[in-house]
Amino acid sequence: MQLALLLAVNPSTLNAQEQRLVTLPMFYQALEEQNPISAIKMALDSANALQLKNLNTAYFPKLDLNATATWQSDVTSIDFNTQNLPFSIDVPSPDRDQYKATIDISQVIWDGGKTSARKDLAFAQLKAEQGSIKSEIYNLRERVNEAFFAIILLEISKERLMLMAEELTTRKESLESGVREGVILPSVVQSLQAEILRLQQKLLELDAQKASLLKLLEKLTGVRLENTDKFVQPELTDEEPTSNYRPEIYNFASRREVFDARSNLTSRMRMPALAGFISSGYGKPGLNMLSNEWNPFVVVGAKLSWNIWDWNYLRREREQFHVQKSIINLRQRAFEDGLESALVATENQIEMLEQQLILDTQVTTLLDEVKKRSESMLANGTITSSEFLGDFNAAARAKLDMEYRKILLIKEKVNRIYLLGTNL
Repeated sequence: MQLALLLAVNPSTLNAQEQRLVTLPMFYQALEEQNPISAIKMALDSANALQLKNLNTAYFPKLDLNATATWQSDVTSIDFNTQNLPFSIDVPSPDRDQYKATIDISQVIWDGGKTSARKDLAFAQLKAEQGSIKSEIYNLRERVNEAFFAIILLEISKERLMLMAEELTTRKESLESGVREGVILPSVVQSLQAEILRLQQKLLELDAQKASLLKLLEKLTGVRLENTDKFVQPELTDEEPTSNYRPEIYNFASRREVFDARSNLTSRMRMPALAGFISSGYGKPGLNMLSNEWNPFVVVGAKLSWNIWDWNYLRREREQFHVQKSIINLRQRAFEDGLESALVATENQIEMLEQQLILDTQVTTLLDEVKKRSESMLANGTITSSEFLGDFNAAARAKLDMEYRKILLIKEKVNRIYLLGTNL
């Protein structure tokens, strides 16, 4: 009867054949594809494509429509003394109100490499932004690892509690005949019954904790999870990773490339630029400033511009970029130092767990023998139910601790892989 109640509390045990196997690599892949942060990468690609299209327009002809209307307080005039001349000369003065409308076409012939440098900067910025997104997604693996192994530990606890409940139920049923015959006190059976009820309470608590962890994984990865899903422990090889492939390391290099690209663009801004132009318009006056008539006109030419002195602006910009690259180097060094410390702590934890597991085998063997003697003594009425439950729980706890440590050892090895940036 008690076992039936426990199975009702844990429907997954009834549907083992329907269990779906879920693994850590499955969640890692879902992080890359379904986490909201992943969508930012597509947005960055779209923004970069639009930026490059805009930069390419620098090589296209530029077309402008300009119109002006002015009034000036004075105009050019020429006065001749015609008293001693046999003929008269009339030199008109332009009107003080003047109008002009032009269509101006300009074409870059050479811009000193500015557009090419701007493209290089755009690519460098895109690479750095994508690296930041990749690092952010990768760092979510730590939360996934924590939730994943927490669920595995809960499942082990649940399985162990179920076995304990089943064993206590069998033991209780065997003692009930002794109670009916009057050789065993009813309080012994009642104590076992109370312990079984406490196990049911713990099972309900474990189910609630697992439900919360499943919701957390769903939020992080977008994977739809069911309570019947089976979380599979990672199968690790004996080969230990040594190289560091953390995305942050590559991102530091990408951020340095951004400042290199900015420095290159700043240098290009000092290069001369050559452009051709055509200006066609209609104005009063036209090109003849002594005419007050509306006339069309065309001007064709080329223009060279060159900033030959910038008050040391370029030098200070380069110094600024050098300082910012130094800051990135310092941040990388601090990150690597913190990573090295975390790796040392993980290695120490792995070594400790391996040593503890060796002792766990001895402890569980000894406590199993103690429990068997207690079972016999309880059946003979030479010890109380409390004493038996103490030995029973001690043996169960030792087995549970050993199973826990096995999982914690795998978790620490996975954490080492995470710290080094390698894949399972």
